[in-house]
Amino acid sequence: MLYCAACGVKNCANKMGEEGEYPKGCPSLSEKLPAYLEEYQEPLELLMAQKSAVCAPDHSECRILKTIRFAKECGFHKIGLAFCVAVEEQARQVAKIFQQSGLEVESVICKVGHVNRSALQIEGSRNAMCNPIAQAELLNEAGTQLNVVLGLCVGHDSLFIRHSNAPVTVLAAKDHVYDHAPLEYLKHGDTDGK
Repeated sequence: MLYCAACGVKNCANKMGEEGEYPKGCPSLSEKLPAYLEEYQEPLELLMAQKSAVCAPDHSECRILKTIRFAKECGFHKIGLAFCVAVEEQARQVAKIFQQSGLEVESVICKVGHVNRSALQIEGSRNAMCNPIAQAELLNEAGTQLNVVLGLCVGHDSLFIRHSNAPVTVLAAKDHVYDHAPLEYLKHGDTDGK
């Protein structure tokens, strides 16, 4: 069982040479970790790990600017933007910021194709269905090097990520209740998950 969210020790996050004992069953003790570490030797994984290790500790940049910096440092010039119709105006602004920074942007809205929900055996709705698989495949065909998710629904984001050939990062997660800042629930909501 993996229980890191409930662990109070967190020696894995201490500086090297300062870590202490690990709890029984801690995933940091897994015999498989050396094999996982070898995967970072693949060229793209190594590059992305190196560049994110430089970007992550810098807390002076917002996520939009950090995404631009990460893309450029990885040598990604063609960015895909998969967005929800609910954040269409924000997508327009983000695309413009990416373009002004020198990135080429391919963008695809969630309702691409205007497909009837009956295609998913959902009856009684007049709304067009979201089409995250098409979003991913269209960006695959466009040859994007990094795809950015902006406000896709829970589940739709999973389908998009599953079908994307390019690495994916999330710029914003959809949350109608907390203005697309889902962690706000922890400040205001019932934290026992009911």
